[in-house]
Amino acid sequence: MLAAAPRITDAPAIPPGPSRLRVLDLLRFCAALGVVLFHFGETRAWGTPNAFPALSMVTVFGVYGVRLFFLISGFVILMSAWGRAPGHFAASRIARLFPAYWASVLVLGGLALGGLVTDHRPSLPELLANVTMLQHGFGVRDLEIVYWTLWQELVFYALVACLAAVRITYRRCLAFMGAWVLLLAVADRVNADLLQAVLVPFGAPYFIAGMALFLVHRFGGSLFPWLFVGVGWSLGLYTALSEEPPAVRRFGQALGSALVAGVISLIFLVMILVAVGAFDRIAWRWLTVLGALTYPLYLFHHHVGFLLIRWLHPVLGSRLTLPLAVAAVLVVAYGVHRLVERPLQPRMRAALDRSLAADAGRVPPAETAAVSPVSSMPAPMSASVAAPVSAPVSASVAAPVSAPVSAPVSAAVSPPAPYVEKTTPGASYLPRGG
Repeated sequence: MLAAAPRITDAPAIPPGPSRLRVLDLLRFCAALGVVLFHFGETRAWGTPNAFPALSMVTVFGVYGVRLFFLISGFVILMSAWGRAPGHFAASRIARLFPAYWASVLVLGGLALGGLVTDHRPSLPELLANVTMLQHGFGVRDLEIVYWTLWQELVFYALVACLAAVRITYRRCLAFMGAWVLLLAVADRVNADLLQAVLVPFGAPYFIAGMALFLVHRFGGSLFPWLFVGVGWSLGLYTALSEEPPAVRRFGQALGSALVAGVISLIFLVMILVAVGAFDRIAWRWLTVLGALTYPLYLFHHHVGFLLIRWLHPVLGSRLTLPLAVAAVLVVAYGVHRLVERPLQPRMRAALDRSLAADAGRVPPAETAAVSPVSSMPAPMSASVAAPVSAPVSASVAAPVSAPVSAPVSAAVSPPAPYVEKTTPGASYLPRGG
């Protein structure tokens, strides 16, 4: 299968065009804003399920912003992991995700414990499990409903780190995606819980398609990556239409299914245009600010918005409360970015990088003990090597020497010098991730 792939260099990938695809920042912000509007339009805080009958016909599709997140993540995470050791990749992801996440757990958990809840009041064990971001794996309830996507992302990062451990190349990416698709089918067939947990069937079609689109972006549009884009699109539509989406309940089976298929196809089309460079001219610097707001906006919007809507709409009415709630969660996101992410992310990243190289230049005592007896042996006399021989050497030499010998004869008169392992600081003791 992979033999038909084009011959591609295994050098680390450097994407063509601008060093940062700012259009992805815009798309991430649009995806987050879609999720915000979906939650604000459907929230129970209004006291009625039909607070915005006309607007909700559009905002109901904001739920598919999560699919766009996953598609962008497949593209960006493969790009950031290429050429990196798994340790440095893990350090970059931890520093990127955890500062704002911990802030959300502390703030929103404190509000919930104080009685300002959106759904239920968490227990202390639930809060402690949520601090790790692994609560979904432990079967513990998420503190916030939006946290469920973080488990999907974490599993994807772990899979990419495993790929980075064997060094990411074009062909290995193709093999990785092919194995993932095949195992998805096997896991669904045999109903294997372990495989289901590792393969994240909900996000997998979008992660796979995003990775394939990065290969298109980096190496050009050869057949294999496009096949994986098509597989991701097909599986994405299959899973979306199998779960009875909200649009089907709103518009009916025929029209709702067609609209869902159209929205997901539009998401794929936009990312295809990104991959082929159609949006490379969109490089406005302010888009980076929007991209920076995306993650804290996603983490905080549901809880903060729910409380604001519940407090304000009886006084101000629905039409005024909605834009105020959206503006408020944007301000909160900006505050979290400036006060939490900007100061903590670089410090955490630097600390993690230092931790990866903590053993550099330090020889473990056991290795020192093994080397010291060898290094204490006397070295062969240099004179016996360099001086010419004017007499018969010894019985071990087969032929008599009748003339000065200019070549060294240390191999005949003494054993070779013992091998001593180099212990130059930093030369041989960097960890695998360093």
